[in-house]
Amino acid sequence: LPSTICITPSIKMAVWVNTFCTSIPEAAIRAGYEADGKPPYIARESMDGVMTPGKCGPHLHGAKIPYGGEERDVNNYEVLVLPSDKDGYYEWKKASYGNVPANAYSTDDGMYIGRAEYSGSLIPGKVHASHQCAYVPYGGKEVKQSHYEVLCKVI
Repeated sequence: LPSTICITPSIKMAVWVNTFCTSIPEAAIRAGYEADGKPPYIARESMDGVMTPGKCGPHLHGAKIPYGGEERDVNNYEVLVLPSDKDGYYEWKKASYGNVPANAYSTDDGMYIGRAEYSGSLIPGKVHASHQCAYVPYGGKEVKQSHYEVLCKVI
C-alpha cells in the first residue's frame, strides 16, 4: 500500500460499530497488511478510560490493542466502518516524532489512529502525541515507532 492513500475512492464518513471476537462488520476499513498478507482493520477499545485504537481481523480472533507495553487481547471492541449515507473521505498522511497532521482522526483526547511498518507488516495502532511516537500491537508487545502515518479527514 502506498504511504499516503485514499482508503477507497469516495470514502464516506466513518463510524464505530460494536463487535466481538472474529466478527468484522461489512464495510470495515482495511488499514494495512500483515506479513502473511492478511488484512488488519481499525479497532478501538477503552483502556483505563481512554479509547485506544489498535487492529482486528478474523485471523486475530478479536482485537489487539497496544497498551502498557503489551499487545492486549480484546474480545468486545469497536471497528471503524463506512456507512453508505455519510459524506467525506480520509487519507493516510506521513508524520513522525509525535507530530499529528491537521484534521487527524482522534479516538480520544491526544490519541489518534495511526499505522506503522514493522517486521514486514503495515499495522494499525495509536499515535500518542505526548509520547512523540506511534505504537502498534505486534507479537504480544506494544511496539514504539518514530515514523508512522495518521488517518486524516480530507476537507
